[in-house]
Parts: sequence; C-alpha cells; structure tokens
Amino acid sequence: MFSSSRSYLLKFDRTIVPMAKGDRSRTVLDLAFDLAHEYSSEITALTVKENVREVTWSDKVAVVINAYKEGKEKNIKVIPKVRTSRSVKQGIVEEVSSRAYDLLLLGTFKRSVLSASIFGTIGDYVIKNSTIPTAVVSLHGSKYPYGKILVPLCETLTTRAAVSFALHMKKALNSQLILADLRKFDRKKTHGFNTLMDRLGEAIEQYGSDITVVRPGMSSNLTDEVSNLIREQNPDVIVMGVRDSPGGKVRFNSDMKAIIKGTYQDTIVVKK
Repeated sequence: MFSSSRSYLLKFDRTIVPMAKGDRSRTVLDLAFDLAHEYSSEITALTVKENVREVTWSDKVAVVINAYKEGKEKNIKVIPKVRTSRSVKQGIVEEVSSRAYDLLLLGTFKRSVLSASIFGTIGDYVIKNSTIPTAVVSLHGSKYPYGKILVPLCETLTTRAAVSFALHMKKALNSQLILADLRKFDRKKTHGFNTLMDRLGEAIEQYGSDITVVRPGMSSNLTDEVSNLIREQNPDVIVMGVRDSPGGKVRFNSDMKAIIKGTYQDTIVVKK
C-alpha cells in the first residue's frame, strides 16, 4: 500500500499537544481529537510552568484537565501533563525528548509580514529544536474542521512527510484534498514526488476519493502562483513541509515565508 513507503510514513500512536488558554489550543486539540478518533491514538495535553516566574497559572492547568475530561467523553485517552521548566519553549522540547511521542501538534497565531518571526518565539524555537515529527498550525481564523486542504506540490514548499500528514488529516476530517502540481518550479529535483503520482490510485483508495490534482500555469513566480491558487480554490488550510538541513538547522525559503504570513487561510508546516 501507499502508506508503506518509508518517506511518507507517519505514526499517530502518541500525539503531544502543548496547550494554553485560547483559541489556538482549542483548534489544535480538535485536530488531535479527530486524528486520534481515526487512528485510535492517545493524546498528551501538556502545559508548562515557567520556574522563573511566580504567577497564577491555574488557568493553564485547567485547560489540560478539561482536555482530559473531554477526551473521556469522546472515548479518547488524554493524559494531562504539567511540566516545570525555565521557559515554555524549552519545556515543550524537553518533554518531547523525554518520552516516546510520535507527533507534536503546536498552535500559533499568524505573524505580520513585517515580523522577523515566522511562528512566534515559541513556535520558531520548537520547530527548529523538536526531535520528533512536528506540525505547527499557524492560525488566522479558518473555520474548523477544515473542509478543503491545499498542498502546493513542489519540493521548494513541501516534503513527502507533509503530504502524508495532509492525507491523514483529509481522511480523519473527510475533507477535500487538492494537490497543486507545481513541480516545474523546482530547480533542483531529488524525488519529484514520483511515488505519490505513480501510486495516486492507491492513495485515493486508502485515504478517500475526494483527492484532486490541479496543474496551474498562470504565473512564472511560485509565490504568485500559490496566491492565484488560493483565490481560485479558496482552501481552509494550506499544508507545507520543511526538513532539517545539514547541521540540524531548519531553513524557511522566502516563498514559504510569504505564504505562511501573507495568506488569510490557516497554514500547517510539517517537519519530520
């Protein structure tokens, strides 16, 4: 089957969701619930207490306790976890490294195009330092559950692990998935998503029939092409992917930064 391809393999047995009070935690928890329901997985709802501050943080504890209670009602195992650390971002990475988690789901708010940060202080640190597959959801207010998912299919903007995440999410949410074939923009090709395209029928059989491949060609600029696609397709969420470069650093190219910050849709960036 398609999922047996190692490059597309993702596990969802143990998902960790860092939580705080607010909408971003709510949306990401809902996504974790939907994935857990589809793949019979467990969720760890994490909150981090900063040990350098003496502040009231009972609201953060209440969030993970409520996640546990909600999971119990949904017949999904949720483990509420409280960790003390020097900072929230360090606490998340420390917890990820201390247990055998399969996936980290982190919610952030959209940053301004003028901001030097991509996902904010916590999100930037976590995606660069996490040692497990990580999906950072940059929230702008798209309605959840996502009914239409867009994947810009080119190595400049995504990875095979990100495509796999989009397929699993499509199945869990019973969504429409649009694969935008933008491979012509890749100056240096390695795999060209050949396995996906050659075995697309298997992917459709496994993840659901509502998968469409579109081949736009309106622009010679990648960012403009994706912008045109967004206006045309009006997706609820855009899924992209990054990988660790030599030396263990994650680099976001200018096209990806422009899409993450410049769109009105939610975006998800996956690092494996």
